[in-house]
Amino acid sequence: MNKLNWRSSLAVLMMLALLLPILAACGGGTATAPTTPPAPEAATTAPAPDAPTTPPAPDTPTTPPAPSTGTAQAGVLRINTESEPDNVDPQKSSFVREIQFIMMAYQALMTFDGNMEPIPAAAESVETSADGLKYTFKLRPDGQYSDGTPVTAQNFEYAWRRLADPETAGEYQSLPCGIIKGYTEYSATACEGMEMEEALARDQDELLANFGVKAIDDLTLEIELVAPAPYFLSMAALWIGAPVREQDVAQGDDWWYYPENYIGNGPFVLTEWDHGNRAVWEPNPNYAGPLGPVALQRVEYYMITESQVAFQAYQNGELDMLHVAPEDLQAVQSDPTLSQELLPVSGSCTFYFGFNTTKAPFEDLKVRQGFAQAFDREAWNRDIFGGLGSVAYSFIPPGFPGFQPELRLWEFDPEAAKALIAESSYGGVENLPEIKLTYSASARNNARFEWMAGQLKTNLGIDAVLDPIDPTAFSAATKDNPPQMFSLGWCADYPDPQNWISLFQTNGLLSTRVGYSNPEFDALVIQADVEQDPVKRAELYAQAQEILVTDAPVAFTRNDGGYELVKPYVQGVNGETITPIDYWYGYFNLPNVDVQP
Repeated sequence: MNKLNWRSSLAVLMMLALLLPILAACGGGTATAPTTPPAPEAATTAPAPDAPTTPPAPDTPTTPPAPSTGTAQAGVLRINTESEPDNVDPQKSSFVREIQFIMMAYQALMTFDGNMEPIPAAAESVETSADGLKYTFKLRPDGQYSDGTPVTAQNFEYAWRRLADPETAGEYQSLPCGIIKGYTEYSATACEGMEMEEALARDQDELLANFGVKAIDDLTLEIELVAPAPYFLSMAALWIGAPVREQDVAQGDDWWYYPENYIGNGPFVLTEWDHGNRAVWEPNPNYAGPLGPVALQRVEYYMITESQVAFQAYQNGELDMLHVAPEDLQAVQSDPTLSQELLPVSGSCTFYFGFNTTKAPFEDLKVRQGFAQAFDREAWNRDIFGGLGSVAYSFIPPGFPGFQPELRLWEFDPEAAKALIAESSYGGVENLPEIKLTYSASARNNARFEWMAGQLKTNLGIDAVLDPIDPTAFSAATKDNPPQMFSLGWCADYPDPQNWISLFQTNGLLSTRVGYSNPEFDALVIQADVEQDPVKRAELYAQAQEILVTDAPVAFTRNDGGYELVKPYVQGVNGETITPIDYWYGYFNLPNVDVQP
């Protein structure tokens, strides 16, 4: 058994893969909620923007005025999560706003350091066998839940089995397919598309006996793989394996909705949840792991869906950090105080328009390709998002292993788009059924999608119907009954092509949202996921990404990019301490994050 060399293993993989081509009084009053109560919304993705190539040049006086601390309090961090999460069950969730909750309350076997490399978390150490097939995790002997009960290997075994259980039907259930021994067979509904009735009729005891996650004793967990997977320890850092307790889950399907049931082993305890408005977190006195000791006394999540309202709250000193919306950037740059609080941040997200291939007219390849080519991405990013991000023609973003800048199949060309649709089974644009654009309703989203409808009218002659729906309902709809055409995004969980390309495999997390399946694509991904040669592995993912872009089940549009506003009294959040995969900026530097107004 060889002790893992944390830094070198992932660094070498990334290097080789990249060769081939990612409120208003000062001081200590009680903090209050923002002045305009928000409506709940489930976010489609978390902005984690790319750093702009040219920094802003604000018009500032020689000595900028001292910023007001508003209602800031020492040790209290207030941030906007934009929306009410749809579900914060670790084995069922996938949306960024959901994960922001989960990873406050829970800690997985691993976590990430400031270089986005996996390090032990609930585990004290991990060893890997010489053949790379077996991982042995030794848990921290002082590991406890927030109520003082011990964290055991049996808790983790239960969590991973629950993830695979067909009846859990979680959003990330397909991620370990073909990776963990016995997972595919046990989770056949997610991995093989088997009907639930057939899956549950099989010998469950035999399936579990062959399942590759086993508690050896109270502090030892073994996970056996089908084949070596260089990204597995990063996967073990995700919320999918968070050690939920069986007695908590037994409270019912919505067990997680009530703070008294949400008992985790993470750095914080959920002490208050005013659904749709605010959630309050306090340090877990029993936390053991690399994210502690926690300096903050409290973290407050506000759920302000309208970005202009959130911006006003930040200006009033009611929030301590805030992502800058494109519509507010000019005002920030021209303000002598706000301009000093801008932090360029690196992005990890790609956004797209999804075409439900099970609904007309997007069952037709030529129609999808035509729509992908009828959209002016340059104007979308420039005019609507202020140029903060970058145009995307493929899935993996700049700065991540597997980025393919040359893959630009569907550049803007309205005439070619109409010709493609004319070649489809519909014979022309005039024969297409009604096109409905479904999106998460907000004032700024309304404006953005009116712009998009204008593109379809101008470039294809289509009178698209705008379909804004309640934000939480939108989140649920994209999981359970995806609309005909909608907008979503994906942000990296860890820096590996597998975390991107494999998600579009048949029955995968993202393929199910658009009904996509291509056996040739699947074969490449299955091979790449277990390929040991980094160069060959990168080539396989590149081939698969080209097929994905060609098939156009989605039209990739842009990568995020821009700035975060950070009050000067917030410590530990700066360009040296944040990562693109932070759950909120500074999360992986948590021991050093504090508020001292």
